[in-house]
Amino acid sequence: MGNITNRRPTLTGNWEAPNKQRLEQLIAEKAFADNYAVFDWDFTCIFYDVQDSMFLYQLEHLCFKLTPEQFAVTIRYEIPQDVPLNGCFNTEGRQLTAAELSADLDERYCFLYHNCAALRGTQPLESIVQTAEYLDFKTKMLVLMRYAVTVCNTDLSQSVCTGMTLPELNAIAEKTIAQALTEKISTYTLTSPAELPSKAGSVTATYRKGIRIQPEIQHLFRCLETNGITPYICSASQEDGVRVFACHPEYGYCLKPEQVFGRRRLRNADGVFTDSRDYSIPQTWREGKAEAIQTLIAPRHGGKAPILVAGDSDGDFWMMDAFKNDAVILILFRNQTPREKLYPFIQQGLSEQNIPKPAILVQHRDETCGLFISQLPSADPRG
Repeated sequence: MGNITNRRPTLTGNWEAPNKQRLEQLIAEKAFADNYAVFDWDFTCIFYDVQDSMFLYQLEHLCFKLTPEQFAVTIRYEIPQDVPLNGCFNTEGRQLTAAELSADLDERYCFLYHNCAALRGTQPLESIVQTAEYLDFKTKMLVLMRYAVTVCNTDLSQSVCTGMTLPELNAIAEKTIAQALTEKISTYTLTSPAELPSKAGSVTATYRKGIRIQPEIQHLFRCLETNGITPYICSASQEDGVRVFACHPEYGYCLKPEQVFGRRRLRNADGVFTDSRDYSIPQTWREGKAEAIQTLIAPRHGGKAPILVAGDSDGDFWMMDAFKNDAVILILFRNQTPREKLYPFIQQGLSEQNIPKPAILVQHRDETCGLFISQLPSADPRG
């Protein structure tokens, strides 16, 4: 053990030099003292989002274990139906409610359920995805998922695992990751067909494809663990899906399931996921991330605060703010705007880049390929 503690940690990959130096210094100072670090998962440990990617995989392959009657309940569960969705308008400029989108989705899912061989019909998926009904379904599911969270904290992308067993969900996660790792990083736009009679009318949805592994984060995990510091994940995504990515040796992060915290859904006596969320633990979303660290992780380490908190979005602001006096803050840069809660942290991090022990680190990536960059082109803005 003494030989290890005397060896200075060395990080690999395309870290920006000040970030690399500060993280190595932090690990050396905090080694072998029962310390820990906390990371967001999506857009932090990976490039892009495993939960969104799983949702898209389900939509594109019609991987549902729901009858039309069950589907109607699931897409409405804990989502206020008659409250206008903030920022959600159809192509004619009319603000929509969840009730209007849900009514259309009921009809479309019923068509798909009785016609597609992936569900209870006979027609091949390849034919079904060419129909106007499928295009309307996919577009409106994406719209409802995106805008429901403006009026509640229900994530539709997690709700649609209802009816599945854990092995079935894990299988979808594995297929999603395998596909997303090979897909081009790109943004797509869909507009639902105006000719179909509907409550909501025609809507437009934008979505992204492509996931990339972050070797620098993988090696940071190994470096932390080699020096007696435990890395944890605190994600707003569903815990089970993140565990597939974070814990399966094939993907290289190699964490243990007990190091991964995310939102959980209750299963029935047969092991089947229900519509109900598990409220016995903090919801690892926004303020709940800080609460989860305080109640689920810190007690494992004598009540200590983390030494490092890493994230990328306003969903991570609360856990960063809660521990800013105790932890180094690592922010993955995503062109955050002045309207975002993380913006002042980012500005502070950029201004501290050349001081001996910065409290906030800002790491950039190439958005076209999802990989870390060690040095920005001189013409690039820095926030």
